[in-house]
Amino acid sequence: MAGCLTGASAAQLTESTFTEIIKEVELLPAVTKSSSPAKLNQLVKAPDMVRTGADSRAELTAPDNTITRVGANTVFSFETKGRVLNLQKGSLLFHSPKGVGGGMIKSGGASAAVLGTTLLVASTADSGFKVILLEGRGRVALPNGRSVGLRAGQIVYVLPGGNGFSGVLDINLAKLVAGSLLLTGFSHELPSARLIQDAVKRQSGQLAKGRAEDTGVSADNFARTPRVGNGIGALDDNAYATFVLPVVSRQKGLGASAH
Repeated sequence: MAGCLTGASAAQLTESTFTEIIKEVELLPAVTKSSSPAKLNQLVKAPDMVRTGADSRAELTAPDNTITRVGANTVFSFETKGRVLNLQKGSLLFHSPKGVGGGMIKSGGASAAVLGTTLLVASTADSGFKVILLEGRGRVALPNGRSVGLRAGQIVYVLPGGNGFSGVLDINLAKLVAGSLLLTGFSHELPSARLIQDAVKRQSGQLAKGRAEDTGVSADNFARTPRVGNGIGALDDNAYATFVLPVVSRQKGLGASAH
């Protein structure tokens, strides 16, 4: 499954150019490990690392127009072949144009292939990570072949060791979009901005008609198990302008109806 998602025919994602830099962003060459301030239009090649400071962020654009937005307090790098992003800590927004191919996310002891045009990824303190789909439909697949499908406004935790998933949860997409600097904190919109807003409107319509309910419970508290760790807190620190917790409703397979 992972091979299908990243695809042998998919374009490589081994370099990108800084297209926006906000506050403290550094480039750490793999050879010297000596950091220097990132510069606009500077090329980042695997396996050099990008590191951001507090209240800082950056956008990188690849030759195939894949966009990687980097949140505050984040360290990540591309690998030298394929479409692999190593997220040591922090959060990313990943936008892959339709038909280009998804990517492989590695963070701590977990890895998973992701397919979906626009999504958020954030590491958790226990060496797992979470994936939130912002528009359309997507899929997250583990190296062991297990996979889970997502639709816009859903989150899943990839558990430490990459051996399994949490349940799939709905979050309040309007609150997430309004509070996330990875979406609102740049000088220009994402190419998929209209699709994201369409997804927000659909979910807001369901809430207004009573087809979904905003429970007021954070995804972290709702999905917590001994293996999920700090959950949504990692996203709050890195992607939110203010302390805004998305909320969730139960999904089929979690053993209860929506509430």
